[in-house]
Amino acid sequence: MRKKTLLEFAKIVSGVFSNKEQALDNPKNFAHIQIHIRPLFFTTYKCLAFYSEQRYQHDIWNPYRQSINKLSQEKEVFILNNHKIENKERFTGGALDISLLDNLSKYKLYKKTGCSMHFRETSPGDFSGTLEPGCSCYIQYGKYKTYVKSEVRVNKKYLISEDSGYEVETNKKIWGSDFGALIFKKIENFDYFIDENWR
Repeated sequence: MRKKTLLEFAKIVSGVFSNKEQALDNPKNFAHIQIHIRPLFFTTYKCLAFYSEQRYQHDIWNPYRQSINKLSQEKEVFILNNHKIENKERFTGGALDISLLDNLSKYKLYKKTGCSMHFRETSPGDFSGTLEPGCSCYIQYGKYKTYVKSEVRVNKKYLISEDSGYEVETNKKIWGSDFGALIFKKIENFDYFIDENWR
């Protein structure tokens, strides 16, 4: 199997993803969600990085997840490190209007400990990702401190994702879908942005 480059993987993992078809087929169990993973200029953080927003389609200006993902590679593993953004509200909508991200590098980032995603190519063009080992990516969910489990499969056409949270003390599942993974179709590419000049 030919070794994938960072730029090739970046093209696959970036874009606009929508589960509209899944939501229309089964609206009772799946909300309509969009994920935007937009490449940032290399000069922003002196590395390959993305700005991502995840939101319900009926409320596009109120994303429930915003982050910076820095991309690196260790042997055959592609690593997406997750970072919180200081004053993230300032950048809401940056996935739709990249000019809103012009001053992004002036604000602090806070790395989410234990929350890096590790991807491996399982067949040509198909990648499988899980959180780094250790079960130490924590989210406070109401009164519960939970650790996250995340599984992602991605290729040029689809991103399939399933997240769930488990109480630290009891390992009891506290949150996450009871109806299976979210199935997102890529509806927009950012390939035109990702080339050798991106670096």
